[in-house]
Amino acid sequence: MNGMQLIILSFKHWLNDLRSNEKRLLLLATLLAAVSMSMISSFGDRLSRTMQYRASELIAGDLTLFSSREVNGDYLSQAKAMGLNTSSALGFSTMAYANEKLQLVRVRSVDEQYPLKGYNQVADGFMGEIDGNGEGKGKGYLVKASPKPGMVWAEERVLQRLGVKIGDTVEIGDGVFTVKRVLQQDADRSGSLFSPFGRLLMSKSDVPQTGVVNQGSRIWYKYYFTGSEKSIKGFSKWLKPKLNKAEKLGGVASSQNNVGSALEKAQQYLSLASLISVLLAAVAIALCAQRYSERHFNTAALLRCLGASSVQVRNIFIMKLFYTAMVGAVLGSIIGFILHFWLLEIVADVLPKDLMPATFLPVLMSMISAAAVLMLIALAPILNLNKVSPVRVLRRELAPQSVKANLFFVLAVGIMVALAYLLTDSIKLSVVFVVGLAILLLIYGLLSAVLLKGLSSIRFMLPSTLKMGLIQLNRHQYYARSQVAAFAFIFTSVALIWIVRGDLFDNWQQQVPDGTPNHFAINILPDKKYDFEQALKDKGLPASEFYPMVRGRLTHVNDVNVSEIFKEDEGPNALRRELNLTWSSVLRTDSKIVDGEWFLKPDEKMDTHAVNAMLKGSEKISQKMVEENGYANNGISLEHRLADELNVGVGDRITFNIAGTPLVTTIKSIRDVKWGNFEPNFYVVFEDGVINDFHHTYINSFYLPVTEGQWLIELNQTFKAITVIEIDQILKQVRDILSQTSMAVEAILALVLVCAMVLMFATLLSTLSLRKHEAALYRTFGASESVIRSRIRSEYITLSLVASLLALVSFESISFALYYFVFKVSWMPHLSLWVAIPILALCSILFSGYFANRDVLKASPRQLLQEVN
Repeated sequence: MNGMQLIILSFKHWLNDLRSNEKRLLLLATLLAAVSMSMISSFGDRLSRTMQYRASELIAGDLTLFSSREVNGDYLSQAKAMGLNTSSALGFSTMAYANEKLQLVRVRSVDEQYPLKGYNQVADGFMGEIDGNGEGKGKGYLVKASPKPGMVWAEERVLQRLGVKIGDTVEIGDGVFTVKRVLQQDADRSGSLFSPFGRLLMSKSDVPQTGVVNQGSRIWYKYYFTGSEKSIKGFSKWLKPKLNKAEKLGGVASSQNNVGSALEKAQQYLSLASLISVLLAAVAIALCAQRYSERHFNTAALLRCLGASSVQVRNIFIMKLFYTAMVGAVLGSIIGFILHFWLLEIVADVLPKDLMPATFLPVLMSMISAAAVLMLIALAPILNLNKVSPVRVLRRELAPQSVKANLFFVLAVGIMVALAYLLTDSIKLSVVFVVGLAILLLIYGLLSAVLLKGLSSIRFMLPSTLKMGLIQLNRHQYYARSQVAAFAFIFTSVALIWIVRGDLFDNWQQQVPDGTPNHFAINILPDKKYDFEQALKDKGLPASEFYPMVRGRLTHVNDVNVSEIFKEDEGPNALRRELNLTWSSVLRTDSKIVDGEWFLKPDEKMDTHAVNAMLKGSEKISQKMVEENGYANNGISLEHRLADELNVGVGDRITFNIAGTPLVTTIKSIRDVKWGNFEPNFYVVFEDGVINDFHHTYINSFYLPVTEGQWLIELNQTFKAITVIEIDQILKQVRDILSQTSMAVEAILALVLVCAMVLMFATLLSTLSLRKHEAALYRTFGASESVIRSRIRSEYITLSLVASLLALVSFESISFALYYFVFKVSWMPHLSLWVAIPILALCSILFSGYFANRDVLKASPRQLLQEVN
């Protein structure tokens, strides 16, 4: 046969194969895998691009470039050549002067294009001021503009300390500028909310007039870029290799803010749901392909008898598999693309109104991926047909020698890991899921054999239904193990997607529940702390603890100056600025010690004299020994990421410079900090008593309902030196992402369940010929339909209980790994699922078994024997 004849013959065979359940399920599983990938990737692509667009408003652009020196002009030229909009800012710290008062300010000088995205939040007066209409002048509003030349916008705390109001002038260096507006929030919110220096915004063209920026000045440059997604990606790809160590490229996901963290988790959850549905479809494909191969041994033998070579037989069946892949992948991807509009409609109430347009790339990737999944997973059993002997036409019991499937299994796992990485963009999540579930599929068979043997040893204690079911399963242990493995995989996957919608989202939302602090109060002086705390209590406001805050700079690591360890502009950002330091005798509940131990309690400490007295006549111990043994009061606890960047651990010495005083400390513990809980957090926590005598202020966070704006005005009038910072917009952004993702995962849960049902039918069909053979024998010896149905029902009940038990054990193991290593949340056993999963397993297996075995129950012995043979 020539090539065209092979194509025509294979296509005719393929059309004829569509009458078989195995081929239809194979096509359906491929179609579902494509639908799942296309729908979720199209939906997730538009949603994530939209959320990135919205979140980019919080950093004033799609892409930012930070540098401690002016960047190469080619960068900006290339950006403009690629159609990007650009803006730039120059920042420095200096003194502002007015009314014979000085105030240190952090200046951001910006050009006319700033901000490219988002808005500056400003006000026309202080919080306590009232205009002629009785309205508060301090009520903020949004402007998409920057200060005009000669004008400045400054935070209220700066203006109050200088004693100036709107319309007054302030001096910055040699320049005199008019205060035009009160700056409440800068469009670029990537900096620290808790900086002790107030912000001041001015025009970049006014910087030369100030005379404060000269050669050797400590300044920073920031560049903002916006444009089409394609242009941003292209520019970023072009720019990254050219950056030096002083230049850092940033975006929303990489910015150190809560919105970037929420966006990253949202994408993980969406991808996780899609990954589960694809894995279910992949296992269904494997089972259907095995069953399809076994049912076509005779066809392959007949083709060999008619003169086809083994190579031609192989090519015919590979072509048929290719047709299935193309129809299922193309049709499924198109259906998935259409369904993503339905999915968007379901969650339209919480989605942004200005969604990014759909692109064809996710559909194309879904087509290729679904086809690849089918071809690679189904190839091993299909290649068995290449080895069918023509003698099988006469001897039906003659089966071909199976190809070695180990290589194909490893290849399939590798392909699924690659596909999972494309869906999740997380290698950790991909490996945990795909490799973990692949290993589970291998050990399910062993565990099921052990479990079945254990139940058989105590079957005299079991009900008659389970006894009969065990007899049926033990009679065909090979098929029983494969079915238990498949069903356990199904219910493990369903349980995992359920907790994604339930526990994980609930756990995540606990980080930003109703009542999450939406205001931060900083610069609270010690003598005002009690009064401010009392004011919050009198109002009945839930507030966080008051944390003391001391400014200090990290100067030495193990007595070596950090400038000798890290070159200029290298090393952690914490080395290039003053840190907010605090002290505490109690470990916060939202922090966890990962190395070392928390500080000793005051009553557990011993000073040097006490230790020497205890040693009596022994040699006096040295100060170093006291420090190393934890008796000296100089301990600190360091945040684990900063510890990694500094390459230090428990016992290392860190020196700080606080108000000109060097202070040597010893690391007593490394701790994990939850930065996304919208409460004050610190890189460095000192042992109580070490820095208490240094000048310090307090920081506090509290929740204030939006209806209490007037009370906030009164609070500012009472405590004029205290700065209150609102973060309502950031909280709203995070909550929107949570709500959008939660509803999206809930909507695609139905698709996951459909994939699970397809896999159930594929699993039951894998033993259909065996059941027909047994039913034919039973009917030949006079068994009624009710007796056969009773036996099958007993087998399915036992199968559901064994599979659900294995599923629950594996589910709890995987969920623990996901909670602890991937999503970084606390884990608890899911007791409710230990009731729900067995019930779901029993109902679904009995329901699927009823439809899968209708022909077996109603056919005559003669028909059954003809089909078997």
